[in-house]
Amino acid sequence: MRNPLLILIMTIVSLVPGSSSRVSRSALIPLALADALPIRPKVNTTYTVCGIASYYDLSGITANGEAFNPKALTAAHRWIPFDSWVTVVDQTTGRSVNVRINDRGPWVDRHILDLTPAAINMLDPNRTLDLRSVCIHW
Repeated sequence: MRNPLLILIMTIVSLVPGSSSRVSRSALIPLALADALPIRPKVNTTYTVCGIASYYDLSGITANGEAFNPKALTAAHRWIPFDSWVTVVDQTTGRSVNVRINDRGPWVDRHILDLTPAAINMLDPNRTLDLRSVCIHW
């Protein structure tokens, strides 16, 4: 009596979908990849800092090794990585300019950015002030 019952159970189990022991290996790979690679949404992070910007006109080499070029749209910042592009918005004129960080500074308290003469001219073509109230975004 045990044998017919055992045979019946084995037959039923083998007929149930998904219970077969003959599952192809390729059918399992997508599930394994889905578990191994969690999907994380991309976050566009923007940073903003406001303060005083000044201009500087040096001769020589910048902190990243380039020759200082007063006609280039570049700037000095204390810790933003070299070759980062930042947008500088003048709070008085409303004008903005994109500059590349290639130097370190400014070394004056409360100043957040040193701009080349070309960059400061984009913010204030009349050059009414040497110090600008700006916000930088990157």
